[in-house]
Amino acid sequence: MTGIKLEPMGEGQITTLMSWLSDRQQCLQWGGPNFRYPFDRASFLEDCYWRELQGYVISNPEGEMLAFGQYHERRGRCHLGRLIVAPEHRGAGLGKILVTLLAQTGSRALNAAECSLFVLRANLPARGLYEKLGFVETACREQSERPHLCDFMVAPVEAICNNEKLLTGQLNKLPG
Repeated sequence: MTGIKLEPMGEGQITTLMSWLSDRQQCLQWGGPNFRYPFDRASFLEDCYWRELQGYVISNPEGEMLAFGQYHERRGRCHLGRLIVAPEHRGAGLGKILVTLLAQTGSRALNAAECSLFVLRANLPARGLYEKLGFVETACREQSERPHLCDFMVAPVEAICNNEKLLTGQLNKLPG
């Protein structure tokens, strides 16, 4: 599929993103233990730090929102968070594309050589993806601020983004 791109998310797309989180467990997995569920639009915007952190989406040429993520600076790294693929598009490789494009964009904007993220220990599909992209579990200085359910992972941006051939192949396999 050509025409896939990462772009800033508009507030009009919030309703679509909210619809991807249909239960408490999905919300915990995506937003972490401090993200409120059930949520309303106001609490959702507040808990995803809408005013402070830009969200990014991957859309197809028809404008359909396929995936969402955020990044911000954390201890000199490009920290990735709230990564999610639309339920109907999971398993198609969009997670790999999302992490790669977000890492490229964020690391350039923040002049960072490494990316980091938190992952729930029970989220084995996400952990597997992150490990394939070069992330390794690392001790977190602020471990006390994270529940025992999460692990902190770090990867060099070069390792994540060094698979241009892999990313191009993944894009070509997408339906559309």
